[in-house]
Amino acid sequence: MIPPLIIPEAVPRARRQANAFTLMELLIVVAVIVTLMALAVPAFQAVRGSTDFGSDVYNIAGAFEQARAYAMANNTYVLAGIMEVNSSQSATAVPQVSGTGRIAIAVIASKTGARPYDINGLSNWPSIYNTGATTTNGGGFIAVSRLATFPNIHLVDLQNSTSIPPASGNMARATVSAAYNLSNAQSASQNPLQSGVTIFGWPLGALLAAPPQYTFQGVVEFDPVGSARVINTVNLDAIPHFIELALEPANGIAAATPSTNQNTGQLAAVQIDGISGAIRIYRP
Repeated sequence: MIPPLIIPEAVPRARRQANAFTLMELLIVVAVIVTLMALAVPAFQAVRGSTDFGSDVYNIAGAFEQARAYAMANNTYVLAGIMEVNSSQSATAVPQVSGTGRIAIAVIASKTGARPYDINGLSNWPSIYNTGATTTNGGGFIAVSRLATFPNIHLVDLQNSTSIPPASGNMARATVSAAYNLSNAQSASQNPLQSGVTIFGWPLGALLAAPPQYTFQGVVEFDPVGSARVINTVNLDAIPHFIELALEPANGIAAATPSTNQNTGQLAAVQIDGISGAIRIYRP
């Protein structure tokens, strides 16, 4: 016997309505998602910015590490130049002008392995830098690597800061004299970025008088045993205890708000031991 066909009872209208989303509910869900995204994006950008800054700091320190290693491996003298330029300029502009927001580093080495300056006549540097002509073009040097540029980063003077002294917290480190502070904001006579003697241009071959795209006056020299110097008119070629450059993020040509505490925020200090050339990074 065939059982009778049972037709399910239709779902009550009230039950069907309970299982559906109203337009108002959908709008509320969308509003919540938009709000969460608005909160998450700045946090993500902050994390990304912190990561980019940290990476730049280690890459900048790495450029000096490379210069030291090359000097020792090739028994020669290496010049590592650093300058900060106006980031509102195109990166291809000639010449680049000093300013805020983009750091450039170039590394060159003496071709012959000889000391590239005359300690008894630092004023003779232009004739040493050239190839014997009346113009300066770096013919006695070779490029160790390509020019390295770092946007959205700024040299900040933490040695002369009115904030918490360097010798405290995670940023505890040696005090560096003005002549060896590559982030020095003091007068030209004290500032190695302005008083350096071993000036060189980039690209090599470009005339300093032209001027070239980059003119590096803040220069760290590494000798064949790895020692580091800043050749300037203050202390000549004396080996310093330490050389420092300190960094903070920048947004275009706008530097970050000055820190009131060197143990917080996005800051970094890179110190080079003058005797050994060893490099250490300090972060909050």
